[in-house]
Order: sequence, then structure tokens, then C-alpha cells
Amino acid sequence: MIVTKNLGASGLRTSMSSPVYLDVRNEPFHVYGLCSYFRRIPESVAVECLEGVGRLAANTTGARVRFRTNSDYIVVHAELESYDLPSSKALIAAKDFDIYLVEGEGKQHFHTIFSSSVPEDWGVTESRIKFGNREMRDIVLNLPITANIKSLYIGLREGSELLAGSEYKHKKPVVFYGSSIVHGEGAMRPGNTYPSIVSRKLDTDFINLGFRGNATAEEAMMKYIASLPMSVFVYDYDYNAPSIEHLENTHYAGYEIFRAKQPKTPVIFASRVNYYEADVAAHEKRRNIIKESYFRALAAGDRNVYFIDGAKIYPMDKRDECTADGCHPNDMGYSYMADAFGAVIKTLIEK
Repeated sequence: MIVTKNLGASGLRTSMSSPVYLDVRNEPFHVYGLCSYFRRIPESVAVECLEGVGRLAANTTGARVRFRTNSDYIVVHAELESYDLPSSKALIAAKDFDIYLVEGEGKQHFHTIFSSSVPEDWGVTESRIKFGNREMRDIVLNLPITANIKSLYIGLREGSELLAGSEYKHKKPVVFYGSSIVHGEGAMRPGNTYPSIVSRKLDTDFINLGFRGNATAEEAMMKYIASLPMSVFVYDYDYNAPSIEHLENTHYAGYEIFRAKQPKTPVIFASRVNYYEADVAAHEKRRNIIKESYFRALAAGDRNVYFIDGAKIYPMDKRDECTADGCHPNDMGYSYMADAFGAVIKTLIEK
């Protein structure tokens, strides 16, 4: 336990009436979903992939800070380098934070959004919420989907208690790799991506390796993913394969790279969820390639592979309401995705 004292932090002003600012890189804060502060994959891996991966690797989608405190308010004090505006124009998802409270047996409940102002010179942005009392709270802070963060401090009332947050029931993360839909494009806030929803439903850690427009299953990327400890691997990059031929040449090959290092980890092959939009015939060819990878793996004796058919995720009578822009899911679409993926993942991590 830490009792916050008015010691200040580098570059931040404090006084007897101002918050005590604490760097989330230090205990008892625990940051999930990153390989370093604030990156999702190492730069050495990113340089071996498409150019955009290097920039997107610093997007903090899927990153969370967990802690407990009895402070009656919380300040989020962040220095943002940049953010990308999603096609859905969801500014909250792009640059803001949201907060969940853990309330018994790992169940998380949405509390509020930390809405930040972003200066033109990308200086410090700050937002706070008030709880109204000094009860101990178990907090999960979700970081923005498409922002790059240089530093992040949490401000608490002086004299408050600060403890480590509760841990996930399932500590080995589920790793999601894929396109903008894995990344979270179209979600209205950070906690509404489908990997985030699955994590809350199942009380499991996760790593979001979605790279908007840049997920093409390069050898370096697949080798890196195969090096990560995990409970389940979700393989969902169909959208970013630049051609049917590219998907055909890389999909099973990527699985083989992964399987060589992780012979027993469950692998979920997934096809695109917007199957009925635009060129359905082309989508069918892509789906068949992914299904062929699945059947080929089964034929080779792998009994730990699974297939999720994206064409069957949205209810037919609600397809038009499930996207933000005709392609990327909105919050409703991500909820249906989380149901479909969560049902399979649940059986795998609870075996």
C-alpha cells in the first residue's frame, strides 16, 4: 500500500490543495496490454513489417491501467503525441480514456469517460472525475484506441491509499491479431472494442495487436506473436490482405510459423464480419481460404484449431445497424462479435 504524499512529479506542479500525481509506470499501478511504455510491439519487430505498423504500434488500443484507491477523485494527466481520427469520426475512442469499476468476482461495470482537450501543440491534457466519497474502489482505466501517449500520470487526493488492482481470473492473455476491426475502428470509446468486451465477460487478460490497414501476417510479426505467452490466439487479419493471392500465400504459412513455436495453444481462425457488404463473391473466396487453413490444420492432426464464420455473427435483420460506416462495427456490432468470439474463448480458457 502507498499513502500518497504531496511530493509532486517531474514537470507537474502540486500544492497542498492540488492532486498528488503518480506515474503509472511505477507500482502499485499495473499496465496491461503493452510490451513497453507505451508500445504494443517492439520497434525491432515493427521495422520488419509494413511501414504503418511502426506508427500504429504506439497506439494504445487495448492498454489498461489497474489500481485501487480511496481517493474521492481521480485525475488523468496525459501527454499525447498524436492521434488518428477513425473513419467513424469517434473522437472519444481516438483520444479519450474510459473507466470501469471492478465489483465482485472480477465483474467490471462502466463508470464514466475521461474526456480530454487536445492542444494544437500536443501538450498535456487533463481531465478529472469526482466519486463523492472516500470508499475504496478497484479501477480499470482503458487507454485511447488511436492515440500515441508520451506520459501518463494519475492524480489522487493527498493522503489517499493506493493499492494494486485486483488481478484477472485468467492471467494468461488472449492475443488478438488483425486489422482495423481488431484495432477497434468504429467503437465509440476504448472499452467497446470486441477484445475489450471479451476480456470483461471472461475476466481474462488480453493483448490487442490490431493494426489498422497494416495487418498482413509478415513473418517477423508471426514470429513475434508466437513468442508471447498466451491462452488463445485469435487470427483475424483477412481485411488487410491486399489481395486474395496474398491471403492465400500468407494465411496458412502464418499459422505454421505460430504452430512451430506453440504446438498446443488454441488458434481461432476468423473470417470477415462484413461479409454481405460490397463484393460478396470476393468475400466468399477469402472466407474459403481461411476455412481451408482450418481444414488443412485438422487434416494435419491439429485438434486445437477453431473457425469463426464472420458471415454468421450479425443477425440478418440487424446488419445495417451493426456498422459505423458500412464496414467497421459500431458498439452494437462489436457486442455481437464479442458474443461470438467469447463463446469459443470461454470454453478454451476454462478447460
